[in-house]
Amino acid sequence: MVTPWFPTAANPVAGVFVERDAALLSEIHDVRVVHLVDPALLSDAESSDAESSARGFTVERIPWSRGSIRDLLSVGRRLRSLMSDADVLHTHAFQALLPLAVRRVPVPWVHSEHWSGIGDPGSLTPRGRAVLRATGRLLRRPDIVTAVSSHLADRIRVFRKGPIRIVPSVVSPASVLIDPPGDPDLIRLVAVGNLVDGKDPLLALATVRMLGERGRRARLVWVGDGPLREALEAAAEGTSDLTLAGVQDARGVARALDEADLFLLPTRGETLCLAALEAITHGRPVVIGAHGGQRDYITSENGVLVSERSADAYASAVIDLWESRDARSAQSIAASVQDVYSPAAVRQGYTNAYREAVSIRRPDARD
Repeated sequence: MVTPWFPTAANPVAGVFVERDAALLSEIHDVRVVHLVDPALLSDAESSDAESSARGFTVERIPWSRGSIRDLLSVGRRLRSLMSDADVLHTHAFQALLPLAVRRVPVPWVHSEHWSGIGDPGSLTPRGRAVLRATGRLLRRPDIVTAVSSHLADRIRVFRKGPIRIVPSVVSPASVLIDPPGDPDLIRLVAVGNLVDGKDPLLALATVRMLGERGRRARLVWVGDGPLREALEAAAEGTSDLTLAGVQDARGVARALDEADLFLLPTRGETLCLAALEAITHGRPVVIGAHGGQRDYITSENGVLVSERSADAYASAVIDLWESRDARSAQSIAASVQDVYSPAAVRQGYTNAYREAVSIRRPDARD
């Protein structure tokens, strides 16, 4: 498994979903992770040739400065060598394709795509869009490409005519479902995501204020951090309607979800939105932007998709869910996604992709 996205000591939340996939797959497969990592994110301990993992797989860190042609070529040579004893190559995220651009891949090849730049090219800089146009054809090379959502699969078809399968990221069910606070005088909202334009935290704050203007007292806890923090703090000055909780580990996120009534994220676009899925598995309905992979799982049972980018539209969606809260339980909300996004379903989806890649490359091969 080759990926540029994977946790390090310096950035423990980067690529956690890839780490989950590796752990999940290692339950039935022999998994070796090769992390193509920015040297600035490596500690001395992590720069060793290979490190064992307590989660059932090994990790090898290969330093890669993205702007270095020399690094690109040396990484490609190293990957070619590592494939000699592999049955399947599984690359994760578009950047993992770059070192293999001029390398023959001698084994069945599955590529899993998560990158929002493909799902929403408009979010890229002009230079980024130009690079994607020039390199997007690399998506044609793997035998099988998996996408985390139908939205992303549609975008991949711009570059590729070969097989594309949908295998979402895994979302483990909450160990215990806790009923929401249910205070009739206060709507407790939670958001999880980076404080960036794409998540639009300023619109989330405006939504809380619109709820107040419409006679609904509400508070928002935002879990995450980013470049818009100062702007958000300035906009919220003098009010207690917003709490910026900063980056939290898995326990902190779970606690924030359990202490809320609803999840709110006025995102401009998502490839999947794991944060919303995790909220649903905790039995919390979601109000979220309508553009992106979240369309695959948002139903009347678990949330509302909002197309209009206004505080009024988001406030209306929050009120609709709040007023109909007695019509759904935490159990029914969580059950709405458990079959498709369960660990067993995701593991089987990847295993099927491996078998299909093997059959394409070696038609006479047996399982």
